[in-house]
Amino acid sequence: MNNDLLSARQNKNMLLDFYGSLLTEKQRNIFEMHMVDDCSFTEIGQEFGITPQAVADFIKRALVQLKKYENNLGLVKKFKNQEQVLEEIETVLNKLEGLDRVEVTGWAGEIRESLDKLVSYGI
Repeated sequence: MNNDLLSARQNKNMLLDFYGSLLTEKQRNIFEMHMVDDCSFTEIGQEFGITPQAVADFIKRALVQLKKYENNLGLVKKFKNQEQVLEEIETVLNKLEGLDRVEVTGWAGEIRESLDKLVSYGI
């Protein structure tokens, strides 16, 4: 799977993680079976007693709905921005720890502990 397809799949899964509970139960189940469980349209159709085309339509409508939620709320974008900031902080901390000065290393350790707390709270 190339990087673009992988990235698109990860983005769809993130949309599902953030907004899946806002879909109907049937939409969510069908979308999860396809995206998470990697079931084919035929397999999903058999499970729900619908045609593969109906499955494709459910998935398409669910994705439109998930994207609409993201456009309005932007939670995935905020999360990705927070991840990027955390990575930047991690890079700076690694640089600080590389310095020989004891005070800087101590501060870096304290900052790292605080960062770990933030991560454990699930920002």
